[in-house]
Amino acid sequence: MAPRPFLARARLGVRRCWRAASGWRVYLLAGIMALPDVLDALPGVDLAPLLPEWLPGTKVAAFLAVARLAARAYATKLATLPAREPPR
Repeated sequence: MAPRPFLARARLGVRRCWRAASGWRVYLLAGIMALPDVLDALPGVDLAPLLPEWLPGTKVAAFLAVARLAARAYATKLATLPAREPPR
């Protein structure tokens, strides 16, 4: 039997993890929805003492700023999606 392509294996793995995390999905989605608020609170926190010496704080700050913008855009996109109607 021929091996499955990489994307097919990845899709199966994601589906398997999604089914295994059935009880945790609510918490995962709540965490994703809260991510923009958490990232909005981080600019007031000094992370320099927590970072290793080899990791410059400016790179971390730039990454957090981009992540903050991306998370806010994603959250607003989720809010505008129409609600799915339950099956009859």
